[in-house]
This record gives sequence, C-alpha cells and structure tokens, in this order.
Amino acid sequence: MARFLTADTALLAVGGMHAHNNPMALVREVVRQGRRVRRLLTSPCAALNADLLLTAGLVDEIVTSYVGFEHLGLAPGFRRAVEGHTVRLLECDEAALTHGLYAGAAGLPFIPLPPGLEVSDVPGINPDAYRPVRDPFGDRTVVAVPPLRPDLAFVHALEADAAGNAVFGGAAFTDRLMALAARRVVVQVERVVPGERIAVHPAGTTIPGFLVQAVVEAPGGCHPTASHGAYAADEDHLREYLALAREPEGAATYLRRYVTGGSEDQYRRTVAAPAGAFGAEVGR
Repeated sequence: MARFLTADTALLAVGGMHAHNNPMALVREVVRQGRRVRRLLTSPCAALNADLLLTAGLVDEIVTSYVGFEHLGLAPGFRRAVEGHTVRLLECDEAALTHGLYAGAAGLPFIPLPPGLEVSDVPGINPDAYRPVRDPFGDRTVVAVPPLRPDLAFVHALEADAAGNAVFGGAAFTDRLMALAARRVVVQVERVVPGERIAVHPAGTTIPGFLVQAVVEAPGGCHPTASHGAYAADEDHLREYLALAREPEGAATYLRRYVTGGSEDQYRRTVAAPAGAFGAEVGR
C-alpha cells in the first residue's frame, strides 16, 4: 500500500457504504504509516473508513455528503475535525458524488444532475463543485458537476484472483464506479481464489483485473464493519470506538490499542470479532 499512497496522490477514494465493505485493513495501514491524505473522497455515506483517518489527523480536505454511524451515533472524528477547522469540508450531495464518479469513469468533461438541485441551497454550500449550465436540448438551466477521478481508490471485494479480477459478495454501492474512475486501484479481499471462480460471475458484479494495481488478501479486513458474503458488522466494537473517540484522549487510546500499537495481524488477535470474520470459508 505504501508505494501507492505517495506525495502526488491528490485524491484518495475509500469505498464502502455506512458500516458495510469498508476497506479497514488498508485504512488502518495508512494510519500506522502516518501517510497524509491531501483530499479524501468517500461514497455518499461514509463511516469508520473516513472517521478513523480524521481521528488520526491525517486528512487535509474531505469530499463527502455524510460521515456517520447511522443508529449508533455521530462520527466523532469528523465532527471534531470540521468544528475545529483542522479539515476543509467540501460538501456534496449524493447525486454529485455518484454522477461525478460516473463522469470520471466515462471520461466526460462534466455531467448534469437530475432536476431539483437548482432550487435548493446545496450548490451554494460548495460553489466550486456546482455550476449552472444551459440545457442545449431543452433550453433550461440545470446544475452540473465536474468528473471525479481519484488518483487512488481503496475498495473491498469478497474475492479476487492473482490477476486482480475481483468479485463483490453483495452490494457494490459506488465501489465499482470508484474503481472504474480511479487512475490506480488497490483491492482488499477476504481471499484470493483461482481465476475460473471469478469468471463465472456476471461482468457487472466484478472489477476487471486490468484496472487493479494490487490485491491485498486481508481476511476480516473490513472489521468492525461488515463484509458482504462473509460476516456482519461488529456493533460492540463500533460502540467502543464511538465511546473512546468522543474525546481526544480516548481517540488516542483507541488508535494505540487497535491501530498504531501493532500490526494488522495483532489487530486480528486483539479484537473479539464476529463469527466468520477472520478467514472462515463462505459457501457459495
């Protein structure tokens, strides 16, 4: 991972949605190595994948529409960083993120958004990301956004082969779009499998290997979030994180206990993970 997140990585995208399919093994390694993230891009609904980087104080800017933990509560690292002005928030709505990634994947110079935003105050929050354009076919004004083209994307998939062809174990969310739009892709997987096992899946459920620069086999690597097709989220651990990260001293304790104080192998041995999180085979 270290050789991919370099000084010229202007935009890092992290996949996953809410507490599902967060590439946490990769995120934890970024924190262990103290790598700065100049601009972080999330899916429409980020959680620990973004909040841990913010708690560690490694993010300069974040492009997101939401960072939180749903029914478990607010995101303490995100809130503290934004309120303390230690991170620049570039707020976008869900459509801007999703359509922006599509434009990045398709090589489009910009993309108009569905109608409705032009009568809201969303474009005024982040005017650099929203521009009014004239519809050349309907002769009306619509809101457009630029393409999102991450320099590097971290995404999680259930399985991949040695060539980088990967398959999702459930919902792909915006992760496949991230992979298609990004210049470089690192895929975290539960296991590496023979290529013929990947080949039986429909193309729309996979990431083609020619897009992937590296495959990281990390059983349980989404913990404490869920990995579709493998294990559920560990809400007890998420609650522990939220309780500790509420204050800077507790946040430092969490990082030392679970991230910076040891390797990913040590993390696996430390946490009380749900059944199937670390290496159990899942029937297909």
